[in-house]
Amino acid sequence: MAYMEWTQDLAVGQPQIDEEHRSLVAAVNDLHAALDQGRDRQEIERILVFLRGYVVRHFEQEETLMIRHRFPGAPGHFAAHAELVLRVSDLLAALRSGREVLTEAVLAFLGTWLREHFQGQDQVFGDYLRAKGVVD
Repeated sequence: MAYMEWTQDLAVGQPQIDEEHRSLVAAVNDLHAALDQGRDRQEIERILVFLRGYVVRHFEQEETLMIRHRFPGAPGHFAAHAELVLRVSDLLAALRSGREVLTEAVLAFLGTWLREHFQGQDQVFGDYLRAKGVVD
């Protein structure tokens, strides 16, 4: 069983967004497996680099949709995105400086943040797009 399961309650109803969210869940599962299996620092760094790059690209695409469709909740959503990018960047910097940073608490934070964000702010955005008749 995966650390974080993709379930339908995480879907926001926009195929591109949902597919990207599945990839984020998979990256958290990869981090969990790396920790659980005692993989080396380089493997953990590789996964964190991927995760940071992926969240940046995903958030840019999501934010572009918000701007294009004049989503009124965009400013708060952008701030939440920036928080996660900063946190993952901090984790990567700490790892590169030699500190042990990947712990169960870190994984719990990432899993909880993604789940709450998908089910909260992203669900509101998905509802907004559906109400406007937008399908990506």
